[in-house]
Amino acid sequence: MAKLDQRRINFVKSLPIKVRAKVLYEFLNKGTSNRNIEKLLDELEELDGWQAWSVIHFYGFDRYGKAKYRNLTLKNIEDSITNVNVDELEEFHLGKGEEEEVYSKINFTENDGKDVFRTIKTRQGQYKLRKALLQNYQSKCALCNISDPKLLITSHVKTWSASTAEERVNPSNGILLCKLHDGLFENGYISLSNDYEVLYSPSFDFDGQEISKNVTFTKPRSDNPSPVIL
Repeated sequence: MAKLDQRRINFVKSLPIKVRAKVLYEFLNKGTSNRNIEKLLDELEELDGWQAWSVIHFYGFDRYGKAKYRNLTLKNIEDSITNVNVDELEEFHLGKGEEEEVYSKINFTENDGKDVFRTIKTRQGQYKLRKALLQNYQSKCALCNISDPKLLITSHVKTWSASTAEERVNPSNGILLCKLHDGLFENGYISLSNDYEVLYSPSFDFDGQEISKNVTFTKPRSDNPSPVIL
């Protein structure tokens, strides 16, 4: 999804909630084009569709959401965006892009319900989780010294799909790992005991892959991985 710059964010935040809801309703329910939305709404100027585009992308939608939600009502949308924290959304849009590695792992299930705003809420929550883990682990892999943000992954201890909504954003259900150790962890080649000792799978050839088994888990400043989850 596209991230907005400060100018477009400020524009969206300046619009009354009712206007934002109308934009989303026209696009998501009726499939109205951005330019035609601007023609329909007096509160918007006709500027080649970018004002309507900004509202749509601010709330996490793109062209694939057009006319996809035929059962969605204007009241549904207005109620939903009233409960969205726009300041946190702003922070998400202005944040750096390394967290995209996390989103590729996220697969929604039937248990996630049919909230049309679940994508942006999830991305927003995972962005906040990543920030917390970067702080807790001092921007370094918990199992090695790699500290380049582009090589660090927010790794879920309990899988994302099996976690509750609360667990998905709980720092105690996350570990900051580099891409190598995240891959090993995700595939079950390494794990942690309840005492945070690193456990190695006998089915994986660490020596053959020239991967060191001489690593220890560095505890975070706060929010240790929950023994209940481990």
